[in-house]
Amino acid sequence: MRRIVFHQNGFGDLLVCFKALYAIKCLYPKDKLVLAQKGFSDENFLENIPFIDEIYTGDKDFENLKSDIFITNIRNSSFFKTLHKLKLGRIITQPHLLSLLYFDTPMPYKRAKLHMSEIALKLVRAIDKRHYDTNFSKINFKEVKNLLPSDDTLSEKFFNQNKQFSKIIALNIFGNQTENIGFNPLPKTWLDLSKNLSEKFPEILFILVNFTHNTLQFNIKEKENLKVFVNSDSIASLVAFCNRLDGLISVDTGIVHLCDILQIPSLIFIPKHTFYRFSGGSYGGKCEKFSLENGYQKNYAKIMQIFYKKANHFTTRIKNENSI
Repeated sequence: MRRIVFHQNGFGDLLVCFKALYAIKCLYPKDKLVLAQKGFSDENFLENIPFIDEIYTGDKDFENLKSDIFITNIRNSSFFKTLHKLKLGRIITQPHLLSLLYFDTPMPYKRAKLHMSEIALKLVRAIDKRHYDTNFSKINFKEVKNLLPSDDTLSEKFFNQNKQFSKIIALNIFGNQTENIGFNPLPKTWLDLSKNLSEKFPEILFILVNFTHNTLQFNIKEKENLKVFVNSDSIASLVAFCNRLDGLISVDTGIVHLCDILQIPSLIFIPKHTFYRFSGGSYGGKCEKFSLENGYQKNYAKIMQIFYKKANHFTTRIKNENSI
């Protein structure tokens, strides 16, 4: 039995790599799959995923993992210099000047318009190309959604109080990465959008999503079909909440990738430079993208009018799906 270590940091970035993790376990069920990560704070969630055998949290002491194969999705020259000094068995990385000198890399390598989940799968293929090509088509990635831990303690109570609606759409306005680059629309813009949608579609429940650890919290007057749901730090709780949704409107952040796995239709406000990498739809669900260049704020009012129309069209489609 080999020890295959897959290394990826972050919350959303790690969720995007669940395809690769699941593929490794399906292709090599007798081997032990070790996830090495830093930044995904809910270790309990990861520990209860059946296709991951072991969790290591940190960015040091990789040698103690005793890997036979060490796969990293981190592409960084200083990190590669560190890896080169360690005894980790066979190391598989994305192509880089240093990785081409020291490690195994998937070649030929084209990633210009690939989703990050597909890029991570290239690393999995590098373990054994023939075995991968022969058996990859047998993997049912849609099954991943049924393997995620779920805890409906919070969401069950919330939805029991809001049973009378035909459809449920969540709006998520917070995202650390896009906030850090100044890309997210203003909170007031999102609040106005949620109010407009709730007035136009009274038969649909709209939910503003937030988290207990967020510094900013909503202080709005809720209406019958416009509510606020504040999740705990539990990702299993977020899974249960998202499983009740018919649609998601969001900035590019972790909940987008979770709803991608769960195949929840989504409309994503996303930077153009990450358009191909991190939008949804990679598990067969529907994902609409509203992508913009950085600096779109110069025409903020006009851009937001277009986004409002896009959100209305998205909501209309969700409303009409499976209707008799």
